Amino acid sequence: MESFLDRSAGYLINMTALLLKREFNSAIKNNNIDVTPEQWAILNRLNEKSGLTQKEVAKLTFKDNANITRIVDKLENKGMVRRQSDANDRRTWKIAITKKGVEVRDLIEPLAIAILEKATKDLSRKEVELFNQTSKKIIENLIK
Repeated sequence: MESFLDRSAGYLINMTALLLKREFNSAIKNNNIDVTPEQWAILNRLNEKSGLTQKEVAKLTFKDNANITRIVDKLENKGMVRRQSDANDRRTWKIAITKKGVEVRDLIEPLAIAILEKATKDLSRKEVELFNQTSKKIIENLIK
């Protein structure tokens, strides 16, 4: 008999996230890539739009400012991003992805796609779309 926990959306979402992250970590390590999933998320956001402020990156990746500072510091030390002062506000830093950052991000993307394909192999395209739509609604409900 299924328990309350086994039917709980929160538990199921958390388990899914943990298993996806475990697969992702394994794929990155097996390919000798020196990036964490959190760092890759930031590289992805900066690849979409380089020159975001630290606050914008934090909001897009659901990280607090202290975490973003640490992650950006590490990415900057690896030469994957660079901080630039904002011409309009010298207290604000914009973060730009470097050529190396784009190369690493592009190297990891096929690994991420393969993991998602593995995770959704027995699901129809419609089921995957419904899952994504439902997940987005849950996220929107929780960030309001």
